[in-house]
Amino acid sequence: MVSSTFQDLAKISIMGHPAVGKTTMLKLLTEDNYDPIYIPTQGFDLKSVKMRKFNLRVWDFGGQKAYLKYLEEYLEGSDLVFIVTDSTPRNVLNSKNLIKLAKKIVDNECPVIAIANKQDLCKDDVSRMTPKLIEDLLDVKTYGLTAIMPSERKTLSEIIKKELNQTLIRKRLKKNEL
Repeated sequence: MVSSTFQDLAKISIMGHPAVGKTTMLKLLTEDNYDPIYIPTQGFDLKSVKMRKFNLRVWDFGGQKAYLKYLEEYLEGSDLVFIVTDSTPRNVLNSKNLIKLAKKIVDNECPVIAIANKQDLCKDDVSRMTPKLIEDLLDVKTYGLTAIMPSERKTLSEIIKKELNQTLIRKRLKKNEL
């Protein structure tokens, strides 16, 4: 979906199991206020975000099992997929299946990346995992994040810009090969 127009349009898909911080991550990106009350996403939420040269369409998918049957339709046309974990061993291991599913659906130029969310809790909970350990276990690029902290907005924006720029380059190279 990333186009080579003046203002590139990109689809970002955020998925993960329930209560890992997908919606909080979306709110961080759209500069909405963090709400500590957990309300599960029903189906999906869609937001538009302008980020320098990109117009982003960000899809936040509900993490309940009932929505997995719609995953193919949700992920179609994605330019970047984030699999969000809460950095606990159980959740990280369960996220392996989501990564496999996502990789089967999206094209080869679309990166599937893990977000090791809730890194602020690692100090108090030694069972939580570091981004490096999660990356080694999931075998995908992994970034650490604390989505409830507004100061992390820049970190998330930089991750998105970096990954979308690389995706755009890969797609342009592929187009030139044809």
